[in-house]
Amino acid sequence: MSTVLQNLQNSLDPLRRRYDSMADSERLVVNGIGVLVVLVLLFLILILPGQRAVDKAQMSLTAKQNLLSWMQDNEQLARMAAQGGTRSSRSDQPLQSIVTSTAPALGITVKRIEPESDDKLRVWLEKVSFDKTMRWLHQIETRYGVRIVNASIDADRAEGLVTAKLVLQK
Repeated sequence: MSTVLQNLQNSLDPLRRRYDSMADSERLVVNGIGVLVVLVLLFLILILPGQRAVDKAQMSLTAKQNLLSWMQDNEQLARMAAQGGTRSSRSDQPLQSIVTSTAPALGITVKRIEPESDDKLRVWLEKVSFDKTMRWLHQIETRYGVRIVNASIDADRAEGLVTAKLVLQK
């Protein structure tokens, strides 16, 4: 270890002699530059990484606060969905009335309707468009709070058409 220090001292000797041979004004400039270099190094090594860490933590905190706010705003909606769908736009209409009024509006012909209980209804659709059926089911679920308890959908020979047996509940 002492040889390393000896070698370092030997390499710095010419610089020390050069410094000693300078005029007082030149030494003042060199000392000022040295202080400036030390300050810049301190800034780059200590302050800048700390500032970046603080900025990153603030961004993370803001993102988490926004997420929490969104979750609190949508808490009721999530609770309703966990209980079986959104019921915020629930209608007072009887389930059979909802089915018979909304299906023809989307071009769906209901083949048969059979009440299963006060709040459940069996519905048969034959050779109807799959896309229209999905739109209709989404509409009665979101607008009227109707849940799809059971669905059996079979493809028809004609492309895009299906036969469906559904159990709907209000």
